[in-house]
Amino acid sequence: MYGVPNNIRLSRILLIPIFLVTILTFAAAPMARASSSCDFKTGELAYANGQLYCMLAPHVNTNPSPGLLAHAEELYLTAYFPLPSGCDITNPSTCGPETLPGGFQPNCNPCFHGGPFNSFPYHDHVLAGAPGSGRSGTAGTFEAPWVIIILVYDPAVSNQPGFTPLKSAAAIDAGEASGMFSVINPGAANTYEINSGVVLICPVVQQHS
Repeated sequence: MYGVPNNIRLSRILLIPIFLVTILTFAAAPMARASSSCDFKTGELAYANGQLYCMLAPHVNTNPSPGLLAHAEELYLTAYFPLPSGCDITNPSTCGPETLPGGFQPNCNPCFHGGPFNSFPYHDHVLAGAPGSGRSGTAGTFEAPWVIIILVYDPAVSNQPGFTPLKSAAAIDAGEASGMFSVINPGAANTYEINSGVVLICPVVQQHS
């Protein structure tokens, strides 16, 4: 069960300049601690339109052009807090797999993707679209690249016994409207989100396992 973190607080994370990410490497991140695995050894689990998919061998662009950013679809990194008791993000070996009170385990349980993203090791990936369904379930608009947007579940919500994760962009929109997330970007147009400016380019395939 999630306890009070001994080395980090959400309020401190808000001060991290996300644009300084220079060592993010999703493809090299530990996969073995995910709650379940992709069909492919180089994949990361992700939800889209309520289903599980695999993101394959992502290529990371930490300095995308304005044009690339403008055409990027959302990849939501929905994180869980507080961190488990004893988890020190500067020493990933101290952070073991965790199960929420409702029995759910995150997609990444944990994963350390590098840079400031290491502050969010327990998280899910939620894509704005998927093959054959598209953005918001509309065929013909699915595309990559993906820009990573960080959200953090309000622990008063995610630690409830009946909690289930949000598995689509539409559900995230509704979750923001209903107060399921913590405010992590005060003063922004959307106070629940931090746009990392980091882009992933990768194919997405249906998860079968």
